[in-house]
Amino acid sequence: MNLVALAQLILFVLRNLNLKPRKHKPEEIALAIAAYVMGVQITKLNIPPSTLYYYTRKLGVKRRKDVRPRCPSCNSDRVIKNGSSRGKSKYKCKVCGRTFYGTASHRMSREQRERILREYTNRMSLRGISKVEGRPLTTVYSSVKRAALKAYVDLSILQAQLKAFRSKFAVLDESWTYVRVRRGPRRQNLWIWNALIDGVPFFVTGDRDYNTFRLLWLSLPKCEVHYTDDYPIYQVLYHHVVGKKYTHTVESYNSFCRSHLARLARDTKAVNRSRAMIDYSLALLNVMYPQVFTDEKTPLNLAYLSGVQYIRDHLI
Repeated sequence: MNLVALAQLILFVLRNLNLKPRKHKPEEIALAIAAYVMGVQITKLNIPPSTLYYYTRKLGVKRRKDVRPRCPSCNSDRVIKNGSSRGKSKYKCKVCGRTFYGTASHRMSREQRERILREYTNRMSLRGISKVEGRPLTTVYSSVKRAALKAYVDLSILQAQLKAFRSKFAVLDESWTYVRVRRGPRRQNLWIWNALIDGVPFFVTGDRDYNTFRLLWLSLPKCEVHYTDDYPIYQVLYHHVVGKKYTHTVESYNSFCRSHLARLARDTKAVNRSRAMIDYSLALLNVMYPQVFTDEKTPLNLAYLSGVQYIRDHLI
């Protein structure tokens, strides 16, 4: 029985016994008694302890016995209260001395963490994953962000090592998304600059200007030829070939990202709240599903596949 249902039952009993408080409403008295019985603290009612004691004696109710959890280390029941932190009760074991919280643990197995990452990189929203897996939304978000951040850092190190290679071709393009809200003045446009170097994906997020493009350009290995569309910024590239018929591979990669990440869909309720989470999600997608967008095998894309596979094996 929850607090509200118990308060309604106590209010019904008060009215049947014809008990009429002088200074307080019967609803407040009933709620205070219900909170006292269930061990819940309510400070906004301002009911004196003497008044509460009087009506509990009249009704003959007793406070529910405090059920304390067992120690997670030694499984002992000799546990005492040890204060609270952030609204959560803390306990201390008198046998082994361990201090722990009384709330249930939200630890997940390796198989469930693996399943959550696969669901996230197959266009499921975080809220949908929380409902399917039966885990709190904050727990799912923390698990995904922790793995995505690790994938982003490891992938950045791998791409820095790939700069020592020399590639045959590069295909560059940019795709649009948004941050914060879907529509209105608060929406922030964000551009994802993608480059396929011998089929290996590189990306940078930011504005659609030269500064963001320069960040991508400086992170790429040296290429023999660059294929792009007719966007003016690409004119600074050497060995530059313009034409939409050459950029179908990077367009395929853009579609691959949108079809696997719910936050990149053009019109969806899975709205991006931060630019960093987009970077982490793209890196996680490249690690969870490692592939190169070309049929030609080169030393660069072979080194990339072996490096990403190593990151994938040590991700969880």
